[in-house]
Formats: sequence, C-alpha cells, structure tokens
Amino acid sequence: MVSALDHLISLVGSMPVILDDYRPGDPRQHGQGTAIDTTWPGADPVGLYNLAVGSRLFNGIGIYLNEKEQVSFHFDTRADRTPDNPALWGDFITYPYNPDTKTHVRRDEYTSAQMVIDVLKKKTTIAIVAVAALAFALYRWGGTAS
Repeated sequence: MVSALDHLISLVGSMPVILDDYRPGDPRQHGQGTAIDTTWPGADPVGLYNLAVGSRLFNGIGIYLNEKEQVSFHFDTRADRTPDNPALWGDFITYPYNPDTKTHVRRDEYTSAQMVIDVLKKKTTIAIVAVAALAFALYRWGGTAS
C-alpha cells in the first residue's frame, strides 16, 4: 500500500497530500494497512481519479464528496480484486444534525464513482460560467462608468 501510494504521489508531482485515515487494530483493510483515505488540496479531483485508475496501482479506488464539498479518495490493495479489475465506487458523505441527541450523524450514500465525477464536473462548469459572467459584468460596468 505504501509503495503504491508513494508511486501515485510521484506521478502527481509536487502537491500536498493529506493522509486522512488510519485505524490500527481495525479488522478491516484500514487496520491491516491495505487501505488509506487521502485528500489532495488543490488537485483536479477528476484528473486525479483518472490518473489513479489508469496507474493500475490499486485494487480499489473510492472517490468521496463530503458535506463541506471536499473531495477525498480511498485507495486500497485488497486481495479479492486486481488493478485490472478494481473495485470502484463513489460516496456522498453527509452529517445531518439530530436535534434529539444534539449530535451530527454520519450518513453515507454509496453510489458509482461516475456519479460523483458527474457532480464534480457540473460544479466546475457552474463555477466557470459564474466567473465568466462576473468578469463580463465587471467589464461591462467598468466600460459604462467611464
């Protein structure tokens, strides 16, 4: 797992990566050292997902969008899959507030990786259109003010 993640980091280049999750003692993959969750601030999430799949370094890849609209990735080297046939999935993580217990309750909505990617692409397109509209409005306003 460490070797595969190190190789992916070298493919990405000089960009920070945050290792989000390690669960020593957990009987599942994270506790066995065969899985890790990561966040890559500033990375193009769709590009990183495609790079990870294309690198054939992992047997499982998950892409997550949390309630703060941050994108994280799960990478693993599970024994029941191969890089040629990896497990791929997406997840929307929400933390709804439960007023009765006064706590935030984690809710996962597992889906396809493509659905998460489609949401990310749509958000990117909306952001680009919004910036272009703002730039046009500022240009127009600046042009009529003089």
